[in-house]
Amino acid sequence: MQVNLNQLDIPKASAYAMQALDIVTGETPDFKQLEQAIMHDPLLASSVLRYANSPLHRRATEITNVPTALKLLGLNSIKSAIVTATIRSLLPVDSHIGQTLLQHMLDVSLLCKLIGRQCCPADADDLEFLGLIHDVGMLTLAANYERTYDRLVHDAREQNIGIDQLEIDEFGVTHDTVTQKTIDTFRLPKRYGELLKNFHTREAVSGINASDDRDRCVLSLAHTLLDDMERACFPERMVESRSELCALLQLSEEQLQSFQHTAGALLENS
Repeated sequence: MQVNLNQLDIPKASAYAMQALDIVTGETPDFKQLEQAIMHDPLLASSVLRYANSPLHRRATEITNVPTALKLLGLNSIKSAIVTATIRSLLPVDSHIGQTLLQHMLDVSLLCKLIGRQCCPADADDLEFLGLIHDVGMLTLAANYERTYDRLVHDAREQNIGIDQLEIDEFGVTHDTVTQKTIDTFRLPKRYGELLKNFHTREAVSGINASDDRDRCVLSLAHTLLDDMERACFPERMVESRSELCALLQLSEEQLQSFQHTAGALLENS
């Protein structure tokens, strides 16, 4: 079949979630308005608290209220919490494929942040968010064609074929294109859509001359490490190899192993 992007039923965030996203991505976020929007949505509020108390952000004392969480979390971490809550609210509780895709996105997001803390600490939260939303197009495809997408995931595992290749055969597009469309619908910064729209089909990065090159390499490395940890839910075609990414990001093999060890421990405790 040939998917018509304009006819896809793209999941919509709740009114309060969209309001919160608009505030947090604006030029001058109003924290009082943000707090009110989150407090009006119990799912958003609980997600922000869960995020603030997650192993990656854990502090000496438990955070028990939204205002304190907002003060301690940076804008990008708040944005990640809001998007996570929105995605969770859109997934049917009995959707195995939906839960599988969400866990994959969370795993990649964690590794992106750990890598970012080492190679570009100031942008680690941005990279965490990139990892969180990088496969949101998969969720959109699964929401529209649940049985078909479940079969594609199964076939990708069984045949060890990149799921993007199977998507082209089945839908005529990859989830990268759908991700860009979904990002536009959620009114997220266009930079993310540009970064992700051809992630699996782009030319390999030969040198890091801009932040976009670096971010694509970090996202690729997160996938590669996850695959080596045997936590990948399905095969995905990565343009660069592990050794190439190591050289591009100026990371040692020992550092890569440390990322994997830390991620494994955090995921076990999450």
